[in-house]
Amino acid sequence: MTSTNYPHLAELGWNDFFENQLDDERPAENAIVRVCSVHSMVLFVMGAEGKRQLAIPGNWLSSDPEDRPTVGDWLILDETGQWPVRILKRQTLVTRRAPSDITSVQLVAANLDTLFIVTSLNDDFNLSRLERYLAIAYEYGVTPVVVLSKRDLVTAEHAEDCAAQVRALHDGLDVVVVNALTIDTVSALFPWVEKGMTATLVGSSGVGKSTLVNTLSGEERTPTGAIRDSDSKGRHTTSSRTLYTLPNGGLIMDVPGFRELRLPSCEHGIAKVFADIIEIGLHCGFTDCLHDGEPDCAVEKAVKDGRITRRRVDNYRKLLKEQAAQDDEKQQAKIYARQRRVADRVAGKTSGKKQRRRR
Repeated sequence: MTSTNYPHLAELGWNDFFENQLDDERPAENAIVRVCSVHSMVLFVMGAEGKRQLAIPGNWLSSDPEDRPTVGDWLILDETGQWPVRILKRQTLVTRRAPSDITSVQLVAANLDTLFIVTSLNDDFNLSRLERYLAIAYEYGVTPVVVLSKRDLVTAEHAEDCAAQVRALHDGLDVVVVNALTIDTVSALFPWVEKGMTATLVGSSGVGKSTLVNTLSGEERTPTGAIRDSDSKGRHTTSSRTLYTLPNGGLIMDVPGFRELRLPSCEHGIAKVFADIIEIGLHCGFTDCLHDGEPDCAVEKAVKDGRITRRRVDNYRKLLKEQAAQDDEKQQAKIYARQRRVADRVAGKTSGKKQRRRR
């Protein structure tokens, strides 16, 4: 059986990966829905019967973050069609480290085909930040496309120079320069959001993500706001992640701007972004060379020769340090949690004895 047995769902991104997870007794088409937004204790979903609201089961609310529904998930409903009972295995899942908790992750989106990494051609342009987003995309197997916005505010030479710098970050990286207000340039994004394909827009506040959603949709679906002239920084206009359908049959998700992008465990993604440095490092005099002034360092020599930039090497080393620190923090958190559990058990026993004596 193929996904053609659920024609309305195929338009929402359903494919054989999800179809093959169904039991022999196939649910009705209206018992399968996709999450388009999550708000506290309720879900907004879409399916064969359009959009509707569902309550999140209490046991899901108390589960680990990775086990809770997120935008882009596919759910199976019970026989009443009003209660979700199962989250299908995700084809892709993009996460970041939670800003307020170093030991947990924050789900960004599930079942994506494309990650549109949006940065504007003003002071927001930052190659090191783009490398962070690329590491996440490569780690989770999502196609990255860098979108350089606000083309109308800079010269053609500046736009082309920025695009060239971004293309140099990784072989074959797709870069699109747009004026988010005009469909003439934004239409270049349609190949990545064709019918049944899902993309999300990530980047800082004020870079034009919501404007891109509106232009791709041909209507205003999400509010937009101006950036500050003083520092080219944007204000949050998107308050929650929302999945929208596009007139051409694709799906696009708007995500609140990230003021800070802390990478989750991302070893594979970092290795792919900085494959050139790793390859050069194979020729260093020491196998454990840190590329930080050691003798016979091939990476340091490549910097002096102009084959790679100091900025790129420094960012590579910075991300590796963050990954190592994260591992240490997670280990410390596990030890602390075990100590707390032991202390709680001891306290519980002591408390029980006192209660019995009082009786």
